[in-house]
Amino acid sequence: MPILLDDLDLSAAVVAKAVDPKFFSTKLTGSGKKTGLLHENLRPVNTVTNTAYAVAQDIEAKQSSTQHDITTTSVPLAPITRRALLSGASSTLAIPHVDDRFLVDTSTSGHHDWDVMFDMTPQGLTLYEDKSGDRTKRDLVIQYRMELHFCRKDRVEPERAIVVPTIVGYGHLDATVVPQWDTSPMENARAFIQDLLHSTGLVGSNLDTLEEWMNDYSIYERITRLAQIWDSEAMADEICRYIADMPPAPTDHQLNMLAIQLRYLENYTVPLEAYRRIHQQLNQSFSGQHAATLSKQNLSLLMNHTLDQLDQMKAQLIVPARPAAPPALPAHLSKQQLDALTTHEPLVMTQAGAGTGKSTVILERINYLEACGVPAEDITVLSFTNAAADNITEKNPRVGSMTIAKMLIDIYSLNHPTHQVSAIDTIINSIDIFYPNNSFAAQFRVHLVEVDQNRTGAFTALNTFVEYHFDEVIALLDRIEQTSLELQIIICYQRIDDMYEPAHLQSKYLIIDEVQDNSVFEFIYVLKYVIKHAQALFIVGDASQTLYEFRSANPRALNTLERSGVFATFKLTTNYRSNQEILDFANVGLGGLETNQIANIQLRANSLIAPTADSFQDKVTLAYYGVPRLRGFVTQDLHSIIRNTVIPDYVDTCLDRGEQVAFLAYSRREVGVIEKTLEEVYPNRRVASLVSERVYVTDIFSKYIKCFWNDVLQVQPGNAAFVVSQGILDNLDALTKNAGSVEVAKAIRGTVSQWWTENSSVINGWLILCKQGTLHPTEFFERLRDNLLSFEITRNQQKLNVNKRNNQERKRKNLESKADLVVSTIHGAKGLEFDNVVVLYKEDTRMSQETKRMFYVAFTRAMNSEYILSYGTAKNAPIESSYQQLVTALAERDTRNAQRAQGIDPDLVADDDPESGPGSDRDHAASVA
Repeated sequence: MPILLDDLDLSAAVVAKAVDPKFFSTKLTGSGKKTGLLHENLRPVNTVTNTAYAVAQDIEAKQSSTQHDITTTSVPLAPITRRALLSGASSTLAIPHVDDRFLVDTSTSGHHDWDVMFDMTPQGLTLYEDKSGDRTKRDLVIQYRMELHFCRKDRVEPERAIVVPTIVGYGHLDATVVPQWDTSPMENARAFIQDLLHSTGLVGSNLDTLEEWMNDYSIYERITRLAQIWDSEAMADEICRYIADMPPAPTDHQLNMLAIQLRYLENYTVPLEAYRRIHQQLNQSFSGQHAATLSKQNLSLLMNHTLDQLDQMKAQLIVPARPAAPPALPAHLSKQQLDALTTHEPLVMTQAGAGTGKSTVILERINYLEACGVPAEDITVLSFTNAAADNITEKNPRVGSMTIAKMLIDIYSLNHPTHQVSAIDTIINSIDIFYPNNSFAAQFRVHLVEVDQNRTGAFTALNTFVEYHFDEVIALLDRIEQTSLELQIIICYQRIDDMYEPAHLQSKYLIIDEVQDNSVFEFIYVLKYVIKHAQALFIVGDASQTLYEFRSANPRALNTLERSGVFATFKLTTNYRSNQEILDFANVGLGGLETNQIANIQLRANSLIAPTADSFQDKVTLAYYGVPRLRGFVTQDLHSIIRNTVIPDYVDTCLDRGEQVAFLAYSRREVGVIEKTLEEVYPNRRVASLVSERVYVTDIFSKYIKCFWNDVLQVQPGNAAFVVSQGILDNLDALTKNAGSVEVAKAIRGTVSQWWTENSSVINGWLILCKQGTLHPTEFFERLRDNLLSFEITRNQQKLNVNKRNNQERKRKNLESKADLVVSTIHGAKGLEFDNVVVLYKEDTRMSQETKRMFYVAFTRAMNSEYILSYGTAKNAPIESSYQQLVTALAERDTRNAQRAQGIDPDLVADDDPESGPGSDRDHAASVA
């Protein structure tokens, strides 16, 4: 029986979410005190010596770039963009709070009809980090939105004022505000105020005190307030008001600025409820077509829009017929599992915690559908990995089983058979080769580059670009005969209603496994696919186990589905892998995950044995090492700690019991240190590594053609191949970033040699045709160019496929070998289980949600026991507090159980105990579940 987390005081262990400027960027150090970028002496004045840094530019995307040792980081701050406010869309801004405003005294003016007040809001900032010297020099330039508000005196002060370009001509309005953007208000605000006052015949008599107000202006506090807006439903208030303020018939320019504003939201994590409200406001303010177009400017809004469409046609979706007699189901299935797999709802979400039998539910769901008369051929299961898809096929050969990526490839290749899947770098180079002076191709290229660099909002922008230039995009891809995985799903989405689909994809019941690892756009595509075919959809996943954000997986996508109310939801909370001691510790981490706030899963072991304080400490060991700094721990300390402490104190005991021990860590570097240590200590035992080999694609040939093809054209066809081979080797500095690496140079020589070995006979055949006069030299060079590009594309795909197969096969063999010792990254161990686990845990009081989810996965891999090797700079580490609180809670439960066994009511004992009054330590202890 688990400990109830609600009864634990985990204030030290699960730190309340603090929102501060680091919400925008971890580079924004300081807390408004003596140190850090945002220190107490920071003033709203631009002190940088480089005048180029002072330009008041539009800062609409969080991004970073490095050139000549100078890293430039742009950080948007304000909820509404500068361009949106200047679009003339009747926008409003909040009247500044009385504690924030600088009230301009205009009482000495000839007329005194207005209250005039000044305030300013940080709009965005740019950080310049110059690492060219011995020490990094940092220059911070903050752009402020200065606001001068005019409110009519004989009216109740409104909450908001209308944004106007100038006060002249707007005197009929009760409240107006004139904004202006500046990077040095301390120097320029006075002139801004005076110019506006002069235009209205007013005089400010207290402007000499403006400098004092500026000195009291806390930049740290103002940026913190903005972070709190972004991180709450207050963001919906801002955006919904901006939309509601728009005129009934907005201009194209105003609609474009709104589209940019909606895309601007993708810079940061905006709450799901805020997106739901924004989407509702779009539907209220615009026609169906306009609302749909605007929703496409932001993936979270598009998700909400697609969910609305799905909800509207829910009654049309297929459902299985109820069987005449209840089918025989395995006796080992729990009530939670049975409820999920036997439902007749058309849209089902099963929120499955770690180790709760997700695979079992999917397999039995298939069996149940067949018992309801559904042919196996009408069922398709989409998995995240090829291994999972193969497992379904092995157990149910007639059921369609594949990954979402494979499904998209099959649909796309049927409709565009000449397009080869290629790396974005190769596509970009090919555009430069075939379309060197084409403005459309240049725009397309920019979007691809931004997607390749994972720029904020880049995928959304590419999707919109393809939608508005679809025929041109397809014509370009037809010409270069290439596509990418990103382009495949966009094109399949854009033409989902028109594209042909292979027969093996046609089904009526769609099941998706590990749904949390899909990207937001994959979610959107699948929902659209279900709408197209009126299918039943059964999805299984756990947002708290989302690990692949670097592959565009987003836990918020599954949370959006959870919160939507469109799906019937079921929860699996009984864990069939671990004992309750391990799960009690994992539940502490689970309780601190934002992704679990909706499902609110707490794992319970499939056992009635209640843990005790002793059993918990026996099965879950925590060793925390406080270090002065984190940087040297892995390279200097980890080896000796594992060798001298972890192995003799824990690993040897597990091995003596004939049990396996797995070591899990975040990075390959950490795993490498651990693996080397284990091999030294246990030379006669097998150490199996589950770490996948990496493979790197190349664009060396396409880049050579782009940059140096003219050199090839200068020689006779017979010398062209030699010029290509030698030219690549002679220009490595221009063709690769790692030209100085011996390994890189060797690999490139091998690739060039492989090209010639595989293609020499074809090229020599062309040369014979040239000598015979049947092949013109121009066509020869075109064939040679296309041959080089085709080789690059094919080789890259072959490398990826071979590497994937090799990794899967090696992982399978290592798992089947039941090696005594296993090492793996946490990502590589997802979905696996081991007798005993050692987790390397880096303590961080500001740990990101992504990292917390990763360690939750790590803490739920062990069946028998686990050892957490933790290190950090904190003196009172949260993980230590969590552990001790659980020990204390279990000890108190042990005491209460012992009293009951003696016939004593522990509640009466507590009532008579003067130490158990309100506010005592016992008041915070855990109660029994």
